[in-house]
Amino acid sequence: MVAPNPLDVISMLPDFLLILIISCLPFKEALRTSVLSRRWRELYREVRNISFNEVQILRTYDNIEDQQTKRARFVQYMINWVSNYAGGVIESFELSFSRPVGFEAEMQVLIEFAAIRKVKNLLLDFSERRWANREAVERGEAENMIQMPESFYRVTTLVTLKLLACRFDPSKLAEAGSIERLYFGWMQVMLIMPLLSKTPLLESLHIKNCWQVGLEAITGYNNRLSRLVFKNCGFAVQSSTLELPNVEVFKYSGKVHRFGFKNVNERLDEVSLDFRQERSYHDGLGTQLCDLLSSLSSAKTLMVCPFLLQVIQVRNQLKRVKVDMEARQMVLMANLEPQEFIGISYMINSCPFLETLTFQLLVSRPVQMAAPEVDPDTYWMLTITQHYFTRYETLKNVEIWNFGAGTHELQVLKYLIGLCRELERVDLYMPLGHSESQMESIRAAAELVGETFDRASDRLTVYLHESMF
Repeated sequence: MVAPNPLDVISMLPDFLLILIISCLPFKEALRTSVLSRRWRELYREVRNISFNEVQILRTYDNIEDQQTKRARFVQYMINWVSNYAGGVIESFELSFSRPVGFEAEMQVLIEFAAIRKVKNLLLDFSERRWANREAVERGEAENMIQMPESFYRVTTLVTLKLLACRFDPSKLAEAGSIERLYFGWMQVMLIMPLLSKTPLLESLHIKNCWQVGLEAITGYNNRLSRLVFKNCGFAVQSSTLELPNVEVFKYSGKVHRFGFKNVNERLDEVSLDFRQERSYHDGLGTQLCDLLSSLSSAKTLMVCPFLLQVIQVRNQLKRVKVDMEARQMVLMANLEPQEFIGISYMINSCPFLETLTFQLLVSRPVQMAAPEVDPDTYWMLTITQHYFTRYETLKNVEIWNFGAGTHELQVLKYLIGLCRELERVDLYMPLGHSESQMESIRAAAELVGETFDRASDRLTVYLHESMF
C-alpha cells in the first residue's frame, strides 16, 4: 500500500485550520506557503501573526539598489500587503523599521491596521541599531519620532505592548486591563504612572534607554509583576518606591537611582545591579548601596558591578551587609584590583549560603573617592585571620572568566582554595584573542594553582577551559 503524501493529508484540512497552522510559522516561512498550490496562494493573507522586519526583508532586494530605494520598496510592499489582508482579528503584529522620517503617513497606516484588527501582541520598533548614547538620541532624534495615531489609544485587546523610538502618551490608552507585558525603549516615558494604574495583570516591565521616566512607584495594584528591568534610563523623579511581593527578577543597569523597596518577594530568583555608567561618588552613596543590597537580600542569584564593589568599602567597619544575603550563586564583575578587595570580601561575608562564586573579569575605571589603603600582598592573609570562617563553609564552586593569571587573580584564588573546606571545583576560562605564548603562560599558571596551592578541601579539582575561537 502506498503511503499518502503528507502534503495531500494537510490539504484535506479546512481553510481555518490551515490558517492556524501557517500562523504558527515565522512570517517569512508563512509567505513561502503561497507557492505550494493554487489553494494555498491566498491563505497566507489570513495569517494571524504578521511581522515586517526591515533588516530581514532588505537582504532579499537587489544589491545594486541604493538603501533609500530599498526602503521605499519595502514600505510599499507592507502597505500593499495589509491592504489585501483577508483575515479578521490578529494575534501579533511586529513592525521593525528604523528612523522612518519621510514615511510617517505609511507607518501610521500600518499601526492603524493593527489597531483595527484588535491585535493582542504589538511590537513597534523604529530605533536605529547603531544608537548607543541615550542622551544623544534624546537631543537629536526625539522630535522626529513617530507619533502614535489616535486609533491606537482605543485598542482594548493588548496583552503585550513593545514600543521603541516613538512618541506615546501612556495616559491616553483607554483600556489596558489585559496587558501582561510592557517594554519601552529609546523614548520618553514621563506619564507611565496612569498606565500602571490600569494594568492589574502586568507581569513584566522593561524600560531601556528611555528618558524622563516618571516612575514614582509600583504599588500592590501591580502585585502580579514578576520581572522588572531597567537599562540606561534617565529618571524624572528623585526616587521610586517599589512594592514587589511576587517579583522573581530585578535587573538594573545605569546611573545610581534611589529605590525604596516594600514587601519584596521572599522567593526572589535573580538580581543584577550594574552601575558602571556612574562616574561620581558622594557621601552616603556607600550606605545607600548597602541598604539596596539589604532590601534585595532574598535573591538566590546576585550579580554586582565594580562600581558597587569599590563604593561599599566605606562601610567596611561592618564587614558585611546588615542582614544575611540568601544568594546561592553570586557573580562579581570585577577587575580584581586592590581597590575592589574590601568590597569583594564584604560581599562574600554577606552570603552565608553561597555555593557558586563567579568572577567576570573586565576593565573598569577606579572611582574617585577616599578609600582605605590596601596592601595586595598581605590583604587576603589578614582577611583569613579577621573575617568569619563560617561564611565560606558552603562554597563549592569558583569560576573566573577571562582568566589571565595576573598576580591579583592568583592571590584571590590562593585565599579561597586555602579557606573553603567544601570546595569541589575551580573553573578557569581563558580569554579570547591571546597569542600562543600568552596562552602557554596561562596554562602554566593554572597548573600551578592545581598542584601547588594549599587547599582546605581534598575533593577539589581545577579545570582550565580554553577558547574555541
